[in-house]
Amino acid sequence: MMRAAGTLMLCAALLATSSSPVLAAAAPKARLKVVYGVKGGGAKSAYLNCAPTGGTHPNARAACRLLKQAGGDPAKLNVKPDAACTREFQPHAAVIVGTWYGKNVRWGKVYVNGCHMRAATGAVLAL
Repeated sequence: MMRAAGTLMLCAALLATSSSPVLAAAAPKARLKVVYGVKGGGAKSAYLNCAPTGGTHPNARAACRLLKQAGGDPAKLNVKPDAACTREFQPHAAVIVGTWYGKNVRWGKVYVNGCHMRAATGAVLAL
């Protein structure tokens, strides 16, 4: 009986002092919520995490790369400046909020149509 109690105490001491083999994942350096909506239609949204890449964004790696090139400022995105877009009027409202390497991001813009939005933002708003 004493031997069993001693063994249990030894196991408890080993478990209490040993480090866990599972390491916690590093928190992303950028966490953004990306949303866009079409007038008269629905809205789409996704979470975008960068460094490490993740979230629910369908093309997070490309979106993070584009935002990194823009210094985390969505207003500086201009992926395809010479895109040939129609004059169709179907407003797309886009919003990106969150943090980018410790800096708050609050950005919004209304585009004339989806083509103009994709040309400016590329993978960032390709939800």
